[in-house]
Amino acid sequence: MPRRETTSETNSPSEIRRRMALAMAIAMLSASLLAWWFGSGSTAEFMAAACGRIGLVLGALWLAWPSLKRPAKWLPASAPVIGVIALVVLAAQPKLIIPAIPIVGGLITISALARAFRRK
Repeated sequence: MPRRETTSETNSPSEIRRRMALAMAIAMLSASLLAWWFGSGSTAEFMAAACGRIGLVLGALWLAWPSLKRPAKWLPASAPVIGVIALVVLAAQPKLIIPAIPIVGGLITISALARAFRRK
């Protein structure tokens, strides 16, 4: 039986965290199924729904983990700042969601255009 070499890539903290996300996703989805099959009442429905949602999010995180290491090159650097400011404004005044969506889109578009013209 050939011996498998261990590299720093397979034992890196990032890879260990990715495996933990997979293990937690499987555990949460299993708990969701168990609560759904064997539980009764509103508490079991709540547990099944909550564990299922958390398991799905952790599964998506496990799938996306390799792309989280590098930033998205197509996304302008100012987009996360604009998004955080928009979230703060919406947390303070939820009624502003209708005008906030086109404003945020416009600001991100302007910052992307400015970045494109700066390169040339």
